[in-house]
Amino acid sequence: MIIINAKFTITEAKRAEFLEEVTQLIEATRKEDGCLSYELYESTEQVNVFTMVENWRDEQAIEGHNQSPLLQQLFKNMPEYAEKETVLNVAKTIA
Repeated sequence: MIIINAKFTITEAKRAEFLEEVTQLIEATRKEDGCLSYELYESTEQVNVFTMVENWRDEQAIEGHNQSPLLQQLFKNMPEYAEKETVLNVAKTIA
């Protein structure tokens, strides 16, 4: 299994737009082959800081997800939404 954590720091002015777009992405992604879980959490200590916790079966599933039109659209819009650059952490579990 591969685990990806993506940390987003969103501007207050774009919060609603980000959440609307990311909610659509979450719903679609959960149906993708190889997606084991895909959850968005908001920090209780930092305003407008979100972490997407993704669990994937394998690299092939991630590669397919990266081609998703909804994910590509989010990537395109992130400079408009973000207060800081997105931070990604990727880990593989030991079999």
